[in-house]
Amino acid sequence: MAVKSLTIRPLVDASLLADFHCGIQAMDDFIHSGLAESIRNHYCNSYSVFLGSELVAMFALGFDSLELDSESLEEMADGSNTGNKPNLSQGYVETFLSKHHYPALEIAYLAVEEKYRSQGIGKAVVNAIADMAQKQKIAGCMFLTVEAYIEQDYSAVPFYYKCRFEPCEYKKPNKETLRMFRALYPQIE
Repeated sequence: MAVKSLTIRPLVDASLLADFHCGIQAMDDFIHSGLAESIRNHYCNSYSVFLGSELVAMFALGFDSLELDSESLEEMADGSNTGNKPNLSQGYVETFLSKHHYPALEIAYLAVEEKYRSQGIGKAVVNAIADMAQKQKIAGCMFLTVEAYIEQDYSAVPFYYKCRFEPCEYKKPNKETLRMFRALYPQIE
């Protein structure tokens, strides 16, 4: 499948998702009954993803911030937690490491149409979101964050690991998500 030919468009009418099913009941229920309200109340902006004329995925984004502990920051500074050493200008490294909160873009929702799952579309969408976040000029953005969904029969955590996300908390027994992040380092010009 040629996932490079995906087209991302703002979702202007949530009824476009009436026949959309990712196969995860809780997510499908939210997409069909709660997403429109979240959009109307400016909790998130949503997008539809097409392969040709076929709707294959949807996602929603919101602004976030990320707080990292000193151990995570040290691992990040030397690249040991992500395999990516920060691409920061020499004079900014100390400032970066002294921050308490970092600007982030949250993937509030991401779902791939059930018949297109396991074909690389989700990973292509995450990479497109990372690219959009790095290119946008409205606000600073150093990380992507996500609350990776976990239920008895399904976990998104392995998918997000494949997309270079790392957990920023320990799994909590009564929580149905795991907060994860992916670094988006600014390019030195």
